[in-house]
Amino acid sequence: MRVELRFTTDQLDGLISKAKSAPQRQRLRVIRWALEGLTAPEVATQTKLCRRQVQNWVRRFNAEGLAGLQDQPGRGRPCPLSTEQQVEFKARLAARPTPEDQVCTLRGEDVRRILQQEFGVLRKLSSVYYLLHSLGYSSLAPRPRHVQADAARQELFKKATCPSNSPPSAQRTLKNNSKSSSKTKPGLVSKAR
Repeated sequence: MRVELRFTTDQLDGLISKAKSAPQRQRLRVIRWALEGLTAPEVATQTKLCRRQVQNWVRRFNAEGLAGLQDQPGRGRPCPLSTEQQVEFKARLAARPTPEDQVCTLRGEDVRRILQQEFGVLRKLSSVYYLLHSLGYSSLAPRPRHVQADAARQELFKKATCPSNSPPSAQRTLKNNSKSSSKTKPGLVSKAR
C-alpha cells in the first residue's frame, strides 16, 4: 500500500493520542502501520478489519488527508416520516390517546398501530422505539390514569380510615435469645470444593 507522506510517524503518534474517539484512533493506526510498510492483510489482522476496509481508509487518507478519515454525513437509513409528518406525529402523540385508541396510555404497540393506520408506515416494534428516541421521546412515562377515574372518590378513599380488625403481630424473636444457632469463628470454616 502506498501512503501519501503528509505526516511523520511521530506526528501520527501524537494525533493518535489526541484522538477523541476509538474509531478515529483505529483509522490513524491503520495509516501509521501502512506508512511503516505493512501490507493490507497484516494491518487488517492487527485491527480486526477486513483488508478492503483498510485499503479504503488508506485511499481516503491519500485523497483527502485527515478529513478523509472522518465519518461521512448521511450515513444510515433515513427517517420513514417526512418533516411535515414528523410534526403531525409529534402533535398526535402530544394530544394523548383518543377514545378510538381504547387505552389510557400509548405503548409501543399503540404507536406502531398509529404509524401504520394514520401515516402508512409499517415498522417493527424495535424500529418504533428507535424512531421515538430519534424524535426526542424517552421510554419513561408517568403512571397512567384511567379515563373513567373519579379524582374526588380517590381522595375520599385516601382520607378514609379503615377499622383495624387484624390482631397485633407477634414480637420478633431477638437474635441473642435464639438457642438454635451459634457463632462460627472465621478460621474454623472450610471451603467447599
